[in-house]
Amino acid sequence: MELNNGEKSKHGINLQNSLEDTLVQLKYKNYIKDYKKVYKIGQQGYANTTQFYAPFHISFLNNEEWILFTTTSLRTNRVKGQQWDTYNIKNINKNIVKALLIYPDGISEKEEKEFQKQQSKYKNKKEVSYIDDIMSHEQFYSLIESIALSTLTVGKQKDIQGKNFEMRVADILSDENNLIRWNKGSGVIDGRHYPIFETILNSFGLIKGSINKIHATTSKEKIGILPSKGNPKTDVLVTITLVSGENIIKTISCKKTNAKSVSVHEYSAESFSDILNSSNSKLKNLLISFQNTPSLRDFGQENTRLLTEELEPYNKKLSEWVLGGIHGIGNKDIQWATHILTYNNNDNSVSCKTINEYINRLTEQGIKGHFGTFFS
Repeated sequence: MELNNGEKSKHGINLQNSLEDTLVQLKYKNYIKDYKKVYKIGQQGYANTTQFYAPFHISFLNNEEWILFTTTSLRTNRVKGQQWDTYNIKNINKNIVKALLIYPDGISEKEEKEFQKQQSKYKNKKEVSYIDDIMSHEQFYSLIESIALSTLTVGKQKDIQGKNFEMRVADILSDENNLIRWNKGSGVIDGRHYPIFETILNSFGLIKGSINKIHATTSKEKIGILPSKGNPKTDVLVTITLVSGENIIKTISCKKTNAKSVSVHEYSAESFSDILNSSNSKLKNLLISFQNTPSLRDFGQENTRLLTEELEPYNKKLSEWVLGGIHGIGNKDIQWATHILTYNNNDNSVSCKTINEYINRLTEQGIKGHFGTFFS
């Protein structure tokens, strides 16, 4: 649907508000040092001290500075104006080393290709550009996060990214503008990282227009811990209030990774045995034997074959337990995960599946682990 000028203006304002919400979060996480909305500067010696403008200025802990421009559509005349502002701002303030043009998440494929086409012209030096890059709102967030964590070890990076992703998912699901866009399909409201919101709600099987309110949390006080004192599989607890007044509970396990393998956290052999079949003594003895010699070479080919055979009837049950906590201990309504949300660090793609859909996808992808399971 073509927007009129008033709607286009409102859409642009909403994008800037959404981006400012993200900058608030980035500052809170210490990913950036600070930000300023409406950055104006003038050339020394001239009366007009606010001639050149950028919607946002951000600074980093290393004192590097960037400017950000926003646009909801690729209009050449407007980009030329932004280029002119960028050229002059960079010349006046030498600390500003980068300028980005940010467009909304969730635009049409055709619009996305137009932005990518223009970005390619700049990258391949087909056109002169003082704007360094064009990217989506989501890509911008991922870029800042990767820069902020680049000095940490890989393990520490993954831990922080994982926890921050869980909190961000809760914020995205609780965002009122996302729900308005979902219910009404408004072309002028962006919300925050709306494609993630839409992906999750589609996976929940919910109908547009049927939801009155969504509250999502990562609070351990709400989700709790397991009787074993361990963490449940639920990372995000979602309470959905329908227009009818009915409340629906959904639980999400989040995975932010680019790994192709799926690992099992370290549980005792007894835990595996109790979940799968406590009366199967052969399975239990093989699991204990592997626990005592946790090297495949030391465990031996014959034991590997036997354990693979014994696990085969329980592979689905094992997968449900490892991925969702199903069949295990804890509150099945809020501590067992109903869905798995994956975020691919390589291409920023998001997928949300029920536990069984996720297991089927692992099968289709031919994921191979140890002992005939998906897991390493």
